[in-house]
Amino acid sequence: MEGILPDFLVYKHTLDRQHRSSYDIHCHSFFELYYFLRGDVLYRVEGRQYQPQPHSLLLMAPNVLHGIKFENDCEYERYVLHFTEQALPAETRSFLLAPFYRKTARREIYFPHAQEIHMQEYFENLIACAQLPPEFKTAGEHIALQNVLLQLVRISTGESRGSAEESLSPVIVRVLQYLNEHLTEPVRLEDLSAHFFISRDHLNRLFRMATGTTILQYVNHKRISLARQYILSGEPAAQAAVLCGFHDYSVFFRTYRKILGCSPSEDRQRLFSKKGATRPLKNEALSRMQEEIYEGPPHEGEIFSFPTGKNR
Repeated sequence: MEGILPDFLVYKHTLDRQHRSSYDIHCHSFFELYYFLRGDVLYRVEGRQYQPQPHSLLLMAPNVLHGIKFENDCEYERYVLHFTEQALPAETRSFLLAPFYRKTARREIYFPHAQEIHMQEYFENLIACAQLPPEFKTAGEHIALQNVLLQLVRISTGESRGSAEESLSPVIVRVLQYLNEHLTEPVRLEDLSAHFFISRDHLNRLFRMATGTTILQYVNHKRISLARQYILSGEPAAQAAVLCGFHDYSVFFRTYRKILGCSPSEDRQRLFSKKGATRPLKNEALSRMQEEIYEGPPHEGEIFSFPTGKNR
């Protein structure tokens, strides 16, 4: 969906002191990269479970359902990077984003031992861009972002890669693939049950165990994330609803508000209400984007940035 979101970049070094005992499942429309420093957490990503260790990387492409659960009250420290593909030059975009989309039998998204290529230094260089003079800040951020992603390409093509801590049931693997390939088509539990030759109760139980949510909630999160991309690109909400598989606008409206906490028109207004601000740390646009993901209290070194320019 080329060019559908504006040039968007958020980077931060953060420390959580607020914990949740259950998975907080969510889905959003930008790329996400974590570099873990310390903590005891579990990540569930499209049904697979990961327990990140110090100096490991975890990456998520847009519209990937994932959640985090804290195992104890230890402090959780990491670098976080969120961005849209429009933050990258068109000529290098496919190359730098390849690790997020690598097609393998088991596409790995978790990479331990990132300290071997000094990954933390590249994140620190990005954080340091916040201190650059305004006339150099945007260019510095984009260059530093590309350097981080270049190192990710290096580590993703090497031997140092991890794996999920639990294997998915083969039928759930096929169900997830089917749902993502037919996301905008009508989905009924009875039809899935017949298609995969498994009782609906057993299918629902296996799916919830693997993903932490129901089939309907899984599909709704993905559809709303996709619809949000259309709406923020200028598509009328009613048309976005149809494009994403909602043929009853009232159902779409209620689902959108339930998942994102606001109506489509409020969402678009909040995102673009303060166009032109160079560092909208506390503005509603950033708050709306950040509400898609669970965050603890801000760390004093937390940095947020929207690059300025015509793409804003």
